[in-house]
Amino acid sequence: MSTLTIANPAAVDTGSRNLVRDTRIVMMRELRPMIRNPFSLLFGMIQPLVFLGLFGPLLSGSIECATSYPKPVVKSGFKCVIGFQNPLAANESLQYMQKGALAQAKALKCKLIVLDDALSVDKQVSNMQQLLAQKVKAIIFYPLDPKATTPVLNQAKKAGVPVVAIDSGFGNPKNPVTPGISAQVWQGRDIMAFLQVQALLKAKPGAKVGLIGIGAPVPALKYLNARETYYAEKAGFTVLGTQDNASDDVTGGEKAGNALIQRYADMDAVIAYNDPSAVGAVIAAKASGKTLTVIGLNGTSDGIQAVKDGRLAATVQGDSPGIGRETVKAAYALATKTMGKVKLVILPPRIVTKANVNSIPSWDAEIKAIK
Repeated sequence: MSTLTIANPAAVDTGSRNLVRDTRIVMMRELRPMIRNPFSLLFGMIQPLVFLGLFGPLLSGSIECATSYPKPVVKSGFKCVIGFQNPLAANESLQYMQKGALAQAKALKCKLIVLDDALSVDKQVSNMQQLLAQKVKAIIFYPLDPKATTPVLNQAKKAGVPVVAIDSGFGNPKNPVTPGISAQVWQGRDIMAFLQVQALLKAKPGAKVGLIGIGAPVPALKYLNARETYYAEKAGFTVLGTQDNASDDVTGGEKAGNALIQRYADMDAVIAYNDPSAVGAVIAAKASGKTLTVIGLNGTSDGIQAVKDGRLAATVQGDSPGIGRETVKAAYALATKTMGKVKLVILPPRIVTKANVNSIPSWDAEIKAIK
């Protein structure tokens, strides 16, 4: 015998009311941060326009740009010796640039002479002079002071030695190339600053932010600081001020963090120019009994670990091995006079948060893949 079960109308009505109530609760929970900080909504809406401004110049017919140089063909009988000037060999991200350069040099059967500029303008100039005296076929360097290196770049030009620069120009690709520089690789400083602000916007909307910059007058990093300020203010943050890290390490970051904490009692977030500075700021905050939301940069091992354990809200990782790889490809093509039309490569960075930190590819794996 079959039966027909009729649902209790009251129960159905209750479920419907619960669905409407739950939907309203979730909607209000999602809308509340936007209502409290309308700048986050506005910033999200203009994000496509910002990216158009960043990448639009790359699409114009007046300049060719790419994310990699064509892989050169090894030239038989060519004695390849390239000079590579590391701006600061003690810095982990720069170490991986160097490793990427060494791996690509090996693949192209080149000898790579590596010198440490030790964040010294005078040493950078003398190192370039030393490489010219060693009759290298090309030089790779990261300008610490473009004006100071102009005379030695002129010497390189007279000697017929092409120079590849990392972050010589770092804003608009239409800007003229620095005299004496034949090709460039950019880390995407403008994009890095934008992504740092995006990460903070998700972690701490409406924050009062202190910035940590580098103590040395490195133009690319001073530009980064300026763009961090620009995007932060556009996103509705209050930028309180900047403190430099004099030693480019965790200790220097801690000192800079302490100085910011002492100066700005209401500061609740920090954006740093590298991960050691960000980690140092966290240490300073803990010692002062404060809680700061901190965003790092470069994606080095200390920054990645700090994201994993929650000390950093995020970091923005550049492609350090890729930068080394691309500079050597450009140097080889210039030295063998096989350089194509591409004179500028930009390697886009990425945001690293707790959500994706375990899935990003490692720099060591990237180096092993260089052939």
